[in-house]
Amino acid sequence: MEQDKNTVAELIIYYKKQRLNSLIFDTQQTADKCCETLNMLFNKKGEKEFSFSGEIKTVYSGSSVVEEIKDWEDGKIEPRGTLFEMIKILDRLN
Repeated sequence: MEQDKNTVAELIIYYKKQRLNSLIFDTQQTADKCCETLNMLFNKKGEKEFSFSGEIKTVYSGSSVVEEIKDWEDGKIEPRGTLFEMIKILDRLN
């Protein structure tokens, strides 16, 4: 399996502690810069009402998901992240 996977950075925006939206960026640095820029635009009220979190996510194609599940079944890899959560559910169903 390919070691260098494509990843993206998800910037999640909250308004009054409720998820408002999320933006997907090509790198974590780009997401960080966007967050910094948005923070500069807020006044005191905005600073209290908006918050952010982020996560790095793998970009999968249909074939890469199938390949990773097969590699897990063959004992070649240990699953992680979102795919791991999906595998745990599938494992409980069988």
